[in-house]
Amino acid sequence: MQGKVFIVVEDVYAPPALRHILRKRGIHNAIINHLGICSKKMERVVRAHLREGRHVVIIADAEQEHVKNKEKWIRESHKLGNNVTIIVIDPCIEALACEALGLKGCREKPCNNGPIRAIDTYFRREKSREYKKRLLPLLLKEADKDNKLDQVPEFKKLIKTLKDP
Repeated sequence: MQGKVFIVVEDVYAPPALRHILRKRGIHNAIINHLGICSKKMERVVRAHLREGRHVVIIADAEQEHVKNKEKWIRESHKLGNNVTIIVIDPCIEALACEALGLKGCREKPCNNGPIRAIDTYFRREKSREYKKRLLPLLLKEADKDNKLDQVPEFKKLIKTLKDP
């Protein structure tokens, strides 16, 4: 994509890690911000970026919901057309790193019983400490060694969206 792309991610710790990972791939056209997916503020900010002619990508966690239902809910509740790409990660953003690291249970719901449990076990074994949410940037960077995130479907979709006009 030639112009700037505005990416909304609901996880507060994700923007710095995503910036690093995207720059590593030569993608410098993304503005990445944390905004609550359910908020009216997100809706106002997204509309402002759309008026500026930017493509918008929303990255959300499925949590307990089915991916298609969550995507539909986001699109309908904020009255977003097809000019907004919505990427729902099942069940949460940690699942990306969990899969890239080759761990088990990465898609189990809820997130605490699936990917977070697997990542916590990994952190205790490899780093002698428990996984805390604030460690998400470290986790994503580590999981992306050798570009392994490229093998995870949701991340593939993000890269494709950012590279294709």
